[in-house]
Amino acid sequence: MIKKCIGCGTVLEYENKEASGYTPNIKNDYCMRCFRLKNYGEIKPNETVDEERILTKVNKSRGLVFFLIDYLNLNKYTLDIFKKITLRKVLVISKSDILRRDMKFSKIKSWLNQVYDINEDIIFMSNKNNYYNLNIFKTLTKYNIKTCYVMGITNSGKSTFINSILKKNNINKEIVTSNKPNTTLDFIKIRIDDYIIYDTPGFNYSNVNYKLLNNEIKPITFNITKETTIIINNNFEFFFTEPNSITIYTTDNSVKRIYKNNKKLTLPIIVPNNSDLIIPGIGFINVKNTCQVLSNIEIPEIRPNISGENYG
Repeated sequence: MIKKCIGCGTVLEYENKEASGYTPNIKNDYCMRCFRLKNYGEIKPNETVDEERILTKVNKSRGLVFFLIDYLNLNKYTLDIFKKITLRKVLVISKSDILRRDMKFSKIKSWLNQVYDINEDIIFMSNKNNYYNLNIFKTLTKYNIKTCYVMGITNSGKSTFINSILKKNNINKEIVTSNKPNTTLDFIKIRIDDYIIYDTPGFNYSNVNYKLLNNEIKPITFNITKETTIIINNNFEFFFTEPNSITIYTTDNSVKRIYKNNKKLTLPIIVPNNSDLIIPGIGFINVKNTCQVLSNIEIPEIRPNISGENYG
């Protein structure tokens, strides 16, 4: 009988110490990798998952998909992955604790619909106090479905969410959680009464800054009066060539302003009035007035800001 690690979903085996599912005792619930990750925070470098295989397997199945993306990583790249899923699906915006209090969920839903053409159900989930509020069994009953797949961007809170379901249903098992990418390597099947839940490997988004995701967004506004370079997280640079007003939405406090231009920046970008410059994995910059910007992001995403009057 095949036995899988309940931490990452890999088939357990006790002969090959180099295998990803190796355990010294086949009776163990965790492979050695997950045991060390769970207890010591260790993970093998450069572990990857076959994302196309995940999509193909899910799209050939039957059920409902709950797809998790944290708010700071809502962008064209991550939402295009969501759109590749052909099963009935629900977008779950996780870690909504970081949202400013004045950002209404109804307005975000309208904005996602108009800017990214998201027409599916959208649920907001807090990782601090209301994982239980996302009652997947109620949603499954609504659609008369017994099987679901919990999918999403790496470190969006999938395994933590599933662990909360296990705990609520008095199941004494725990899926390994970590702030490192690719914790789950294969599908993990969980049966609760008449329902089947699959935890799936996360889709890697290389720009995610895992240390920032649980902090509240703290907007920083700059009135630019002369040529200025904004440096965020010591990595992303934006050179503004003319006066403007900008607001940086991020949980990172390492924002610098210097009055010179980095000659290595790319060709000029035209940013329309009241638009966002996406900072991958970090947040975004709202630019109030149409302007020209230089950036070290090769092809940055630019989108209408949520504060537009069309998203009431």
